[in-house]
Amino acid sequence: MESNPVRFDGRVALVTGAGGGMGRAYALELARRGAAIVVNDYGGSMMGVPGDVARAQGVVDEIRAAGGKAVANGDAVGDEQAAAGMVALAQEHFGRLDILINNAGIAAPGPITQTSAQRLATVYATNLIGPHLLMRAAWPVMAERRYGRILNISSNAALGIGGNSPYAATKAGMIGLSLDAALEGSGHGILVNALMPCAYSRMIEAVPDPEFVAWMRDNFQAEKVVAAALYLLSEQSDVTGMVFSAGAGRIARLGFVENDGIIAHAIDPERVRTSIKQVVDLADARPVGSQGDEMALYTVAADFGRESGPGLARDALT
Repeated sequence: MESNPVRFDGRVALVTGAGGGMGRAYALELARRGAAIVVNDYGGSMMGVPGDVARAQGVVDEIRAAGGKAVANGDAVGDEQAAAGMVALAQEHFGRLDILINNAGIAAPGPITQTSAQRLATVYATNLIGPHLLMRAAWPVMAERRYGRILNISSNAALGIGGNSPYAATKAGMIGLSLDAALEGSGHGILVNALMPCAYSRMIEAVPDPEFVAWMRDNFQAEKVVAAALYLLSEQSDVTGMVFSAGAGRIARLGFVENDGIIAHAIDPERVRTSIKQVVDLADARPVGSQGDEMALYTVAADFGRESGPGLARDALT
């Protein structure tokens, strides 16, 4: 028996998209381990069709029946007032907000040429703008107490999936949002990470491959992702600015890498053509953790000089 269990007594968590699937699993386990929960879910479909607060209330009822504390919210993420309202709801009912899981997400599968501007706007609002607005609303509340844990739910679709570009793009955006916010949060006691869960969910149910759906259902239960998420959200964790993949009992870190490439001060397209195999070869690649890390490779490899390099690494915006 673990003598030092991960607990969340006295902590308050806001979980978006928590009416089912992964969000529900995060909310239930956080509550089981002592946290009070704001359960957000607008009750709609994975394609963004609106619903009502009933899904969120159902999870709240589960938590309360087990002796926990929870309150429901049925707002759609992506709205500035809704974001502020969710944070205010946590403070009104529980007096604080310590944990934010940006889990809500919708998809828009189909070819790039058939994705309408309206559909793009809806996906971006839910999957990326909403999390940003919620972080903005929660940030001062967490910073005041010098404590916060934020987990942004990304997806391995960010690596490319084919035929679902709005979803892939927004989930890649969650990585950039997390890495940048982690740097900003380091001086305020706020830890920010991104998680790519691999689990059976409502979105998997829509895949037109019965064998794949059955395989996911039998092996990738939501509960097998929760352990990684809860540790990253705990007081015991000091991990920040990282991206993790978790599913089927596996957890691993993902990161950006960069190779030495080529250096040619007099470079032209013809030189790139003759060197492209070396450019794309990742055999000598090394981890790159921030913009500063990436810019530092130029000061070393290109010998731009120690004086100009560090300033460039700090100040350049690419």
